[in-house]
Amino acid sequence: MDTTTVLDGNNTAPQNNGTINVDQIQEIIRWITFAVGLPGIGFSIYLMGMQAKTGKAAPVYLISLLASDIFNILGRPKASGEDAEKTSMSSMDISSLIFYFGIISNIVFMVCVAQERYLLVTCPQYNAFSMKLKQSSMISLAVWAAPFAILFLAYQGYVILFSIALLLPLPFLVFFFLDSFRALWCTRRPAAVTNKNKILGMQAVILSNYSMLYLPFILNTLLKALSLSSYVYYLGLVSDLLLYLGPLVDPFLSIFLTNGIGDILKAFPCCARTNTQEDTDSVNTDTVETVGI
Repeated sequence: MDTTTVLDGNNTAPQNNGTINVDQIQEIIRWITFAVGLPGIGFSIYLMGMQAKTGKAAPVYLISLLASDIFNILGRPKASGEDAEKTSMSSMDISSLIFYFGIISNIVFMVCVAQERYLLVTCPQYNAFSMKLKQSSMISLAVWAAPFAILFLAYQGYVILFSIALLLPLPFLVFFFLDSFRALWCTRRPAAVTNKNKILGMQAVILSNYSMLYLPFILNTLLKALSLSSYVYYLGLVSDLLLYLGPLVDPFLSIFLTNGIGDILKAFPCCARTNTQEDTDSVNTDTVETVGI
């Protein structure tokens, strides 16, 4: 079986004259995500760095997840479906490999971020230890090596194992969300954790992103590997387009680690100086009123 055909998700079913050109839609989405998603990712990473400078722990996994979106944007294959079917996975261009590496690493770091939020709820006493552990260089290398190992399965033609490996995060993400909800809201003594809604919100967004953006691609790949491609033509078309939307959605995850619009405005030096000046003027005004009294 042609591994490239399985991974690319492009289908050979004939299109009618009234069918929208999928390649043109992909090109439009490519430019939209490049023009909107790339600046959003850059700002989110900058915002997370500003949060770390204020004394908060650096969200290493979230920054890595956003970095994987850059691989998604810059490595998107330009070959059409017909060209992709004529080549094997081993002869794919480097941009296609970078694109799929970005997709896989994005899924891996989704699980890491959800697991981090889960431990913050269920095991807060180990939070400090886990913070030090995740910042270890060995742990970082191991996490970044996992996408290479999964992509290598597809490169060697083990597409079914490749699909199963990408399906494994689903039960974990569901468990992290449901058990966190139970620990926060469904027990007599809920966990003493601040920002409960933000923790559950982030896990809900991660689960939704995986289910809506990546699960169709995984199912399409698995069904093609099982020689059921004739039943998933439209699923393949939709899954290809959904893969390109990740960089537009992931930057919103950084909002769940801030204290609202105030932290976002502080990321801009001009806004930060304005807020500081307003606070200073307010303090001076209060002091003058006190002295006058």
